[in-house]
Amino acid sequence: MIKKQYNTINDFLEDVSFKNWALQNNGTDINFWEFWIANNPEKNELVNKAKDLVLGVSFNKDLVSKEKVAFEWKKLEAKIQEKTKTKIKAPKNNVRFLRKFSAAASILLLFSLGFYFLSSNSKITHKTNYGEILNIKLQDGSNVTLNSNSRLSYYKNETRRVWLSGEAFFQVDKKIVTQAKFWVITKDLSVEVYGTSFNVSTKKEKTAVFLEEGNIWLKLKNGADKKMIPGNYISYSAEENKILEDKNIFNPIIKTSWKDGSLLFENLSLEKAMEKIEESYGYSIVFKDDNSKDILITGAVPITNIDICIKAIEKSTGVLIVKKENDLIISKK
Repeated sequence: MIKKQYNTINDFLEDVSFKNWALQNNGTDINFWEFWIANNPEKNELVNKAKDLVLGVSFNKDLVSKEKVAFEWKKLEAKIQEKTKTKIKAPKNNVRFLRKFSAAASILLLFSLGFYFLSSNSKITHKTNYGEILNIKLQDGSNVTLNSNSRLSYYKNETRRVWLSGEAFFQVDKKIVTQAKFWVITKDLSVEVYGTSFNVSTKKEKTAVFLEEGNIWLKLKNGADKKMIPGNYISYSAEENKILEDKNIFNPIIKTSWKDGSLLFENLSLEKAMEKIEESYGYSIVFKDDNSKDILITGAVPITNIDICIKAIEKSTGVLIVKKENDLIISKK
C-alpha cells in the first residue's frame, strides 16, 4: 500500500489510510498500519504526533504528566507550611496570589487526571466494509473474527466487555485463576461467558447466537435468562420481545463457515441464500420470477469476491445473475 517515504508529520496527515488507522475506521488500514508501525519503530514519535493531530489533540501530553502534577503539589504544600509556621499575616496581595496559585494547581490536577483516565481507557472501534473480514486479537488473549459490514467496540482497559453490531465469531480465552467473565452486548441481549467459542449476529432486526463449544448465558432485554449448550442456535428480537428460533444445529460449519471466507448452503432456497449475499456485499436482490426463489442450493460460495461468488451460484442453480448498479438481478437462463 505504501511506497512513499514518511519523514514528516505532514507525510502522515496527507495519507487517507493513516487517518483511517488513527480513527479506527477501516479494518484493512488498521491491520496495515499496525504492521508498518511495528516494523518502523524509529518513526514512533512522528506517528504519535500525527495521530494526536488527527484526533484533535494538539498539546504536549508531557505537560500534564502525573510526575509534574505531584511536583507542583509538593511546591504548593511547602509554601503553605512555610506560611503557617511563621504565623505572620500575609499581605493581601500574597493571599490573592496563593489563592490563584491553588486554583491553578487544582485546575491542573483535574485536567491531568481527566486526560489520564480518558486516554488510558479510551474506546476502540473496529469496522469492516462489505466483503471484508477482520481478525482481531484482544488484550486478554481472546480472538474475534469480524464479518463484513460489522462493528466491534470496547474500552482499552476493559476488553472483556464488547459491543457488537453486525456479526462476529468469538474464541474467548478462559481466565482460570480470576474466572473473569466475558460479555458481548447487542441491542437485543447480552452474552455472558467465561471461555468458549460462539457466533453472534445482529442482522435482520434480531440477535442470533450459535454456541460451538462450552456454555454461555444469554441475558435477554426483557430480563429473562437463557442457558445454551454446544450446538444450540437461538435468535431473539427485543422489538418483538420474543425468542424467534431455538433449535440445535448438527452441522456447525453452516453457521461459522463465513469466518473462513465462504458461505455453506445445505438445501437452502435461493431466496434465503441471496439474503446472506445481501448481508455480505450490500447489494439489493431482485428476482425477475418467483420460481427462481425456490431453487435449492447446496455447496460453498466465496464471500471475499463478489464476481466469483456470482459465478459459483449461477453454476449451482442454473440461473443468470446480473449486476446493475446496487442490484443483483436474478432470472432464469
